[in-house]
Amino acid sequence: MNSDRMLIVRDAPRELFTESELSIAHSFKLAKRRDEWLLSRGAAKQLALRLGLASDPRKVRVERPALVIDGVPTEWYVSLSHSPPYAAAAIDRQPVGIDIQVVREFAEAAAHLFLSDEETEAMRGCTLAHRVLHFWCAKEAAWKQRSSELTTMKQLPIRLVSASESGLIFDVVETTAMGDLLVALTRPIS
Repeated sequence: MNSDRMLIVRDAPRELFTESELSIAHSFKLAKRRDEWLLSRGAAKQLALRLGLASDPRKVRVERPALVIDGVPTEWYVSLSHSPPYAAAAIDRQPVGIDIQVVREFAEAAAHLFLSDEETEAMRGCTLAHRVLHFWCAKEAAWKQRSSELTTMKQLPIRLVSASESGLIFDVVETTAMGDLLVALTRPIS
């Protein structure tokens, strides 16, 4: 998994944001939504800095699917995800999708809601811990990459290519376990 394209954070210092952005965040009724909004956008701002796309985080704005820097839309795509206490962002020159999930129980009986019959069979053939959550993350990231084309995750086919002890490689996305977190990042479109 190419970590140069993504960043996972647990903190988004307030100095990353403009007063206008902080006002937007504080307009959310639920503190959880405010925190998710700030944390995921903070991840995008920090990643943009790390990639050298901007030198001031307050000049970086997320307007999915694009990144806006100093008020100018860029040709960089951005994807966001959050699963408290974490958030993540992925940035690439082509459409990108990321999903993170804190490891938890996920009922395999729900797989039919987002997996095709073939994908369900592939999932059942995996011996990886939390296999259904890996498939969920993979579908979610792949769907974010192509959400303008499809209305549901189930419509998006993914094909399992290989499995390891820590993750899965699909034709369009990879997953990996990182401690108490599962991460899925789409593969570059060729």
